[in-house]
Amino acid sequence: MRSIATIDRRMSHAAWLARLPGMKVVILGAGYAGITAAIRLARKSRGQARVTLVNATDRFVERIRLHERAGGRAPNARSIAALLEGTGVELVIGRAIAVDSDARTVTVADVSDAGEVTEAPIAWDRLVLALGSRSDTRHPGVREHALTLDVAGSELLAARLPGLAAERARVVVVGGGLTGIEAATEIAESWPELDVTIVSHDTIGAGFSVAARRHFGEVLERLGVHVRRSASAVRVERDHVVTRSAADEENVPFDLCLWTVGVVGASLPAGLSLATNARGQVLVDPFLRSVSEPAIYVAGDLAAHAAPRAIPIPMGCKSAGPSGAHVADNLHAELFSRPLAPLDFATPVYCVSLGRRDGVVQRTRADGSLTGPILRGRLAAWVKEIICKSTITAFVLERYGLSSYAVFRTGNVPLLPSLPSLPSRSPHGSLAGKALGS
Repeated sequence: MRSIATIDRRMSHAAWLARLPGMKVVILGAGYAGITAAIRLARKSRGQARVTLVNATDRFVERIRLHERAGGRAPNARSIAALLEGTGVELVIGRAIAVDSDARTVTVADVSDAGEVTEAPIAWDRLVLALGSRSDTRHPGVREHALTLDVAGSELLAARLPGLAAERARVVVVGGGLTGIEAATEIAESWPELDVTIVSHDTIGAGFSVAARRHFGEVLERLGVHVRRSASAVRVERDHVVTRSAADEENVPFDLCLWTVGVVGASLPAGLSLATNARGQVLVDPFLRSVSEPAIYVAGDLAAHAAPRAIPIPMGCKSAGPSGAHVADNLHAELFSRPLAPLDFATPVYCVSLGRRDGVVQRTRADGSLTGPILRGRLAAWVKEIICKSTITAFVLERYGLSSYAVFRTGNVPLLPSLPSLPSRSPHGSLAGKALGS
């Protein structure tokens, strides 16, 4: 691991890396997708690919546990450098601020403890965007008056909720999806003195089976969580949420508001002009390459398939790890001039925690619908915890080629035309010519 400030002053990092043999792959973002892609490609390429992973900090964020942190549980302090130790992946601590697709460089900036900003370019032959997603805060008043369940928001919740509980304060969670359900139940279980309300325009847990939705309702009632259904949030004010139903508008007062409605793609570095959808996700082809620039792959929440899929791919760690692995496999195929493979993915189960002692595990059917059988109660909570731990275990297994994502495959993928082979190499080992399809 190194920071930008430690780069050899005798030559830029871009020039130094360009002189090394092998395909130069730079991965931006060290979440579930980015780390999986980095470890898998470094292992499979056996030194034929130079893998650099860029992340703003050395801390690995378990986003699937942020609601637990909001509920007062101590965070798991995991070092990305420790996760990568011995893999051959170079970790650079810094923020990717610009990409030059013509020069094939990404500019990374780092801020020292003294406030000094250092910038340096990193050369790449293939770039992987694994920057993830963020809460959609475009709704009126959200940025000013609500918290979101990101790293900073979860820390603020953990700090403020004990004091609010002592005052028997009101907490309003806007959104009845999985994030809202998990956050509301975690908070209500941790601090039963709080008056917790979920505001949702739809049924709580919409899309889940009748049995799952019934259990959601039972647990929310047991924990004393109030539910305002069919109420769309119009805006957030300083101390209340303005909702609109079929009848009229209503103010829902709060002492703290948690916004869990919607996510959008993470912001892209300057200089990238890639096709995106309305949520800011980069449009990709079946091989997870940007439709605008085939030398750029996209993994995890930031990717959105340009062509409609029979089974939509959900956002979250359930798809991030498999998509990161698939990007690594296609980069490995490029390296040895083999055909790329389209992504084949379906989620076998959805897991929802309802506090520390309850949950729902919902099986999916072949068409991706959430209508299969469920587990509930303590058994479901135990299964959810095992699955959360397995996301870290998968990094370790990936080192040794023991991880398998076959469980996420359907076996039904479209037949696609073969692609051009990898561009020829120049004598000093770097890729010659432009990207595939350019």
